[in-house]
Amino acid sequence: MMRMMNPEGQTLLALLGYVYLQNALPDKAAVVLAALDKLAPGQRKTLCALALAQVRSGKAQRALDSLDRLAMAGGADAAFHLLRAQALHALERNE
Repeated sequence: MMRMMNPEGQTLLALLGYVYLQNALPDKAAVVLAALDKLAPGQRKTLCALALAQVRSGKAQRALDSLDRLAMAGGADAAFHLLRAQALHALERNE
């Protein structure tokens, strides 16, 4: 059985993912944010940041999968639509 991560640990991993994104290391950010999503699943901010890291690292299909989960969690806001458009464009699905 998987245990939930404490809030301090969640904050630390989210911050590390943010730092990696800000320093043009989206692959590393995606790994950290995916781990955070496994340890504390369903967090809307985590899924949004994960999708951003995946788009920036050239993993557009994975980003769409993360965005689908984000939509199911009720996170279909403006950032969601922008990331979805970027992922679809990267996959050359412009229709």
